[in-house]
Amino acid sequence: MRFILKVLSAMMAISMLAGILATSMRAGTGQDCGKAEKQVIEGTEPKSWDDFYHLFKQFGDCDDGAIGEGFSEDVAQLFSKQWAHLDTLSRLTASDKAFEQFVLRHVDATLSDDELKAIANNSKLHCPSAQKRFCRLVQARVQSSLNELRNYSN
Repeated sequence: MRFILKVLSAMMAISMLAGILATSMRAGTGQDCGKAEKQVIEGTEPKSWDDFYHLFKQFGDCDDGAIGEGFSEDVAQLFSKQWAHLDTLSRLTASDKAFEQFVLRHVDATLSDDELKAIANNSKLHCPSAQKRFCRLVQARVQSSLNELRNYSN
């Protein structure tokens, strides 16, 4: 009986500690998310894939609501203005698969039809031979997002 009480007490202590740690981690993230939201409101756009990667590392956990939509808009702008630097994106995603998934996730239905079609055009017509796999992934995300937009309009 004592053994069971000791085990239960230990489990309760571990559970309480886990709750305290989770709360403090969310509080820290909340502070960073406040910075991310301010950055989105001020309209600070990353100028390069390296800049966007820095934002991902700093604020990637804040991927929700207006912040998430801001990330999507950043991805659209970088794909349209920085397509010639796809090698930089490739270098970053090769070493960080979570970043690759983050970028792909932000090719989404919050973007306009025109933005999605421009991304699709670049990925089909201007894809460097070393980036074919990534371009196919981008094309699949564009198609999925365009389908989602069509479903919203019906």
